[in-house]
Amino acid sequence: MEGFTRLASGECPPIADLMLALAAEFHAVDEAAADARLDALALPLFGLASDHPRTAAARLAEVIDTFHADRMSVAGLWLDRALETRSGHPLMLAALIAEVGRRAGLAVQVFSAPTGWFAGLAAEGRLWLVDATLGDNTADPWTLRRHCTHELAFAALLGLSDRFQRVGDAGGSAKAALLRARLPLKTT
Repeated sequence: MEGFTRLASGECPPIADLMLALAAEFHAVDEAAADARLDALALPLFGLASDHPRTAAARLAEVIDTFHADRMSVAGLWLDRALETRSGHPLMLAALIAEVGRRAGLAVQVFSAPTGWFAGLAAEGRLWLVDATLGDNTADPWTLRRHCTHELAFAALLGLSDRFQRVGDAGGSAKAALLRARLPLKTT
C-alpha cells in the first residue's frame, strides 16, 4: 500500500496519480498505457484554455460522450479500466474529464449533486458543467459540492467496498476500508 499511502498522506495529488495508485492496490496497472490514453484524450483540447469556458466545456462533453456509464461493476471504479473499456462509474468519468482537462491546461474540477457527478469549469462568475452520468441531468446550483482528489478516492473506495460485498469478496471490501482509513481527515 506504499504508493497509495504516500500519495494519500500528502497534499491532493493529480487525480490520475491517486486513482491509478488506488487501482494498483487491487490489480496490476499499466500506468504508461493509462497515461498515454489520458494524453491522447487531452491532445485535441490543447489551446482551449484561451477560449470561452462554454466552448471548453462543450469539447470536454464530446470526449466523455465516447464513454458509457457503468454504475454497478467493481472495474467501473478503477481509472485504468475505465480508460481501457471506455466505460466507468459516473464518479470515475467525472474524474477522467477533470484529469483530461488538467492535462490540456484547463482548470476543471469535480462536483457532485444528488442528481449525479459532474465536471465543471468556473470562470467569469459562472460554472459550466459536464454531466458525467451520461444522462440528461441538471444540478441545482445550491446542491453542488466540489471534491478534492482525496474525497474522490474516498467515494470510490466506499463504492468498491459496497461492490466487493455484493459479489462476496470480503477481502476486497476490507482492503477498500483499510485504504479509506489512510486518507486524511478534513477538519472544516
